[in-house]
Amino acid sequence: MRASLFVALPRHPLLRAVVLVAGAVLLAGLVAMGLLIGAAVVALAALVMLVRRWLNGRNRRPTEPGIIEGEFTVVPRASLPRAD
Repeated sequence: MRASLFVALPRHPLLRAVVLVAGAVLLAGLVAMGLLIGAAVVALAALVMLVRRWLNGRNRRPTEPGIIEGEFTVVPRASLPRAD
């Protein structure tokens, strides 16, 4: 079972070194491609957020500083405490 998990390297020392170097280069290439793709995704997400903010900001009316927006509920007068 354990032997099936490992790759059989060649017995010749020079060929073994070439296979190990090729594996290391392949691993480094995959890591570099992953980093480039990740950076591209982050840059694309930042660009989308910037464009959305720019598009939403053009149609927004300037708000007056004395107005507070919110949701309010009308409370029946009977449930309020008495003001003595």
